[in-house]
Amino acid sequence: FGYGDELDNDYERIERLQNNDFLENIKSIRYHKTKNYRSLLEFIALGPYQVFIMGHSCGNSDRTLLNTLFEHDNCLSIKVFYRQYKDGTDNYIDLIKNISRNFNNKPNMRDIVVNRENCSPLVPVKKEVAE
Repeated sequence: FGYGDELDNDYERIERLQNNDFLENIKSIRYHKTKNYRSLLEFIALGPYQVFIMGHSCGNSDRTLLNTLFEHDNCLSIKVFYRQYKDGTDNYIDLIKNISRNFNNKPNMRDIVVNRENCSPLVPVKKEVAE
């Protein structure tokens, strides 16, 4: 639980309030309670990697972490496993919109996000058999 968008202008305003209560549920503060964040940084520094998005909205509540993963020099690509609906639609474009908000470098985003044709639904919807 928490908010993880320290890249937002409002975060800077919250810090300037000098009230620690407002920082209680900020994820980047909470990351220091365990070694997990440091372990993740060490892992992504080891070499090239691909990010698979499975069931995550990629919304602003994790923007700081996602920005770190997505804009790291070792991130080769981001592949989305989108949600497919029974009516034939899906949420691929919505996920891409959310992913784009996690990038400061938009040209890089366009280069590394895998296009829809090379992605697939996380759980394919079975096509109804016509009677």
